[in-house]
Amino acid sequence: MAKPPRELIEFLYPYDPPVQSLALGLRTVVLEEMAPCHEYIFSMRSKVVLLYGPTERVIADCICSINVFARHVTLVFHRGKNLKDTHGILEGTGKAMRHIRLNRLSELDRPEIKALLRQARKQAGLKRPRQRTPDAVITRVKANPARRSPWPPTFR
Repeated sequence: MAKPPRELIEFLYPYDPPVQSLALGLRTVVLEEMAPCHEYIFSMRSKVVLLYGPTERVIADCICSINVFARHVTLVFHRGKNLKDTHGILEGTGKAMRHIRLNRLSELDRPEIKALLRQARKQAGLKRPRQRTPDAVITRVKANPARRSPWPPTFR
């Protein structure tokens, strides 16, 4: 599967090792079910976000995303309200989005997660090829802007 880009590793560096492992493990699970797809990675305030969609317009066409927080990781389904959640693991009360909160690496083995990913992929019309290619994921990373000095500037 697609090796994590160097920039993603840098984004995850400030997090504790268990959260880093959980984020990278969830990325692997998502890519196993969603590839071929487009991936867009960026840092936003206090979290790292990984978006997945069928086209290069990942923000507009997003199927699911991974949000990395200080103590947990969430798998967000952007049209999760339309998914059949037979196990009742989806959380949230928004108009469209639903999410699964993950705290431990062992939770990645839950078959319900893969079933929801497959269902979301099918709902979005993303088809799986008969033969998988190793470069089935097109990744873009939004680099962190240079840190700005605090305002107002301090003079010595």
